Amino acid sequence: MSNAGEYQALVDPRDLLLQTDWNAVEHCCPDVAPATPVILLELLDEDPVIQGRAFRDLVEAHTRQQVFYTATAPAARFVAAVLGDPRTLAQVTDRCAQEEDGLGPQTPFPLRAGLLGWLGDSVVEAVAQRERPYGDEEDLEAFLDLAPDFHAAAWPFLDTGCPEVRAAALGVLLAVLRLPALAEQIPGHRERVRAAALGEGPYRLRAVDTLSCWGEEVPVSSLL
Repeated sequence: MSNAGEYQALVDPRDLLLQTDWNAVEHCCPDVAPATPVILLELLDEDPVIQGRAFRDLVEAHTRQQVFYTATAPAARFVAAVLGDPRTLAQVTDRCAQEEDGLGPQTPFPLRAGLLGWLGDSVVEAVAQRERPYGDEEDLEAFLDLAPDFHAAAWPFLDTGCPEVRAAALGVLLAVLRLPALAEQIPGHRERVRAAALGEGPYRLRAVDTLSCWGEEVPVSSLL
């Protein structure tokens, strides 16, 4: 597992950006939020304040109100590819100043955990939207087509790193294992998923739903 993480750390972000024609895709608010390549590069800035702001921009501009855009899939592919970059270990916050005034200071979290959480939550939402899409179905399917990439990206962090990162990686795993494209991966993760359904972690209910998607019996204790 660590080898995969080390490989990810060697990926050149600028080379990744060259794989997409960013003039041909857009996020929800091109007149307000920075361009997608700017957001993605700022995720790997040396300043945690800039990284936190970029993470907020990523979520707001690419999956705002659960709508998927033409830039969402390539942005997610970039995120999955750079998760092993040491700069994603930065402790960040993503509240704007106005929110800080109203809600108080936010506890910093590892950017890597935040990015994994965004991928996992987005997959869950995308699966749910297949029957009631809000935006263009092609953008939704382009995102879900990356499920194998998300699985590979989460894999190195399932048993390593801080608890927040491990939990978020599990969240991604539970999300993508509901998809037919990942069916061959199920046997290797079945015991982990069942353990999550029986545990007390933040993704217990997602694990229960994943078992249900497989048509497997859900542990009674996990429903109490």
